Amino acid sequence: MSLHDPHSASARQQSRPASGHFVGISALKLQMAAMTHKGRVREHNEDALYFDERDRVTIVCDGMGGHAGGHIASELAVQVVSNGLRQLRPADWLDEERVIEVMKNAVFGANDHILSRARIDPALSDMGTTLVACAFMGDRVITTNVGDSRIYRLAGGTIEQISQDHSLVAERVRAGVLDPDSDEANLLGNIVTRALGMEQVTIDITVEDLIPGDVYLLCSDGLSDLISEEEMLAIVQRANSLEQACVTMVDLANQRGGIDNITVALARSDA
Repeated sequence: MSLHDPHSASARQQSRPASGHFVGISALKLQMAAMTHKGRVREHNEDALYFDERDRVTIVCDGMGGHAGGHIASELAVQVVSNGLRQLRPADWLDEERVIEVMKNAVFGANDHILSRARIDPALSDMGTTLVACAFMGDRVITTNVGDSRIYRLAGGTIEQISQDHSLVAERVRAGVLDPDSDEANLLGNIVTRALGMEQVTIDITVEDLIPGDVYLLCSDGLSDLISEEEMLAIVQRANSLEQACVTMVDLANQRGGIDNITVALARSDA
């Protein structure tokens, strides 16, 4: 696994610069739904999720390091990051830089908690977790990503991956040295190059505009490995509710083998 500077964050892509200016008090309403399932192969579910319309936060984590380690790492990450974001006061949610700072510190805090727990119990020495999270401000979304879980934006009849996979395959594909459909890519599988639980970690943070009708989809690779982006878009568009869309996607992933834990969270903005 590649290692990065300790406690560093990269603003990989931003729809707007993180200027710290204040936005209007009126915030777009949010509807949220989520579902997690152990799949058809794994005995336990090492994924973890959090979503709350009042907190305006969604989080998905995919644990690794065996059942005990993976479950503990993902749960710790969800707890620490959600608790950190709940400390934001109403006025803080109007300040972009403040939300970014709290998000960043919460993720780094989660990493520290995972490392500390692993040092206490040698059986957990290999545990870690991916993390994707969205914090919804009045007219924008602060996203963060570590690992190969994903964040998509569904808008205007299209779907776009907002997050960038931190995996060996994805990095080699981006470098132009690997065909994603090759046998080598299949052999490498989902080896992640960044995860919480590493001594050194870099996180991606982006700032996205939030438009009425936008849907943000967060998922573990147990979903994205088995369902295409086009299928995700079609399912959300056809569903009568976000809850139904979550159930349909999880059911479809299980029908196709359910080879990993499956987690999906949806958040839709309304005027």
